Amino acid sequence: MLVRDIAQALGAPLDGDGDIAVQRLVHPAQAESASDLALATSPQAAAALAETKASAVVVAAAAARPNRAFAAVIAVTEPRLALARLTALFDSGPPQQRGVHPTAVVAADAELGADISIGAYATIGPRSRIGAGTTIMPQVTVGAGATIGAHALIHSGVRIGHDCRLGDRVIVHGNAVIGADGFSFAPDLMSATAFTAAVTVQRVHSLGNVVIGDDVEIGACTTIDRATLESTRIGRGSKIDDHVHIGHNVTIGESCILCGMVGISGSVVIGNRVRLGGGVGVADHVRIGDQAVVAAGSGVASNVAAGAFVSGYPALPHQRTIEHQLYLGRQRRLHDRVNAMASRLEELERVMGGVVKK
Repeated sequence: MLVRDIAQALGAPLDGDGDIAVQRLVHPAQAESASDLALATSPQAAAALAETKASAVVVAAAAARPNRAFAAVIAVTEPRLALARLTALFDSGPPQQRGVHPTAVVAADAELGADISIGAYATIGPRSRIGAGTTIMPQVTVGAGATIGAHALIHSGVRIGHDCRLGDRVIVHGNAVIGADGFSFAPDLMSATAFTAAVTVQRVHSLGNVVIGDDVEIGACTTIDRATLESTRIGRGSKIDDHVHIGHNVTIGESCILCGMVGISGSVVIGNRVRLGGGVGVADHVRIGDQAVVAAGSGVASNVAAGAFVSGYPALPHQRTIEHQLYLGRQRRLHDRVNAMASRLEELERVMGGVVKK
């Protein structure tokens, strides 16, 4: 790849030689030859430019230019977006040959699109459909009647349950499980007043599925339960981190961000462009409005309005949570003052009592 092509892809100005052929994108300290492109958009990385072996560099336009001369300099105005585009240019995906590996088990009536890759010991169930250009890594299980769109990437160990539907360009990382049964039992033991030996627990069967929109990314070891009768839904463009659990009957809107260790109970409805920080827990049947933000570690027990920023346990408007924390920090001093006033009052009563008796 030539430097001029990279600059064009970034929509950024190029100063210097555009004919340099680049093989790798690296941190400046990791450059080994002139064919490495050094990414130095952070202050720490820029400091490493003094000793780098790279001859072409990408820098932040707002930062000071490097002290030493380089054969080619690309200056980007939005470093984070540049990082996304650069890593996409240099990411060829996990290495795997196209076609179906001899050890894969593919049902006779499964529909396979053009230019797909199915890895070793993968299992593709009956009536399932795999879109063109999709890569399924080794030891993946795709259940009966499941659908995966075009140009998806399913990493090793993923389990996709029967009748679940994944859109185009979906990425699912290792050991995620999509389409497990929901955690639902009768009677509702979470709200029952008495759980005695006479109560028989019966499972509520999950007859629905999971529907995942285009361009969704699902992290490693994440679990998404199928619905009871309809569909658990993840909207287009949403990004879900590792170790997230999404319960049955949940609906998540478009372009949402769910960070690691988030747990969402059943029948929750989440709007578009919602952000949930790491470790957030959401109670069942809660509704979270569009563009709301929930701070890391919060426990959401009631509805959150659109555009709200909540935090704490239980989650409250962020400013109220800050006020609560400030008041908690003052409690020791308040207790000390109250105790001192009580002691003075007791002493005053003792003295006044003695005066009255005289």
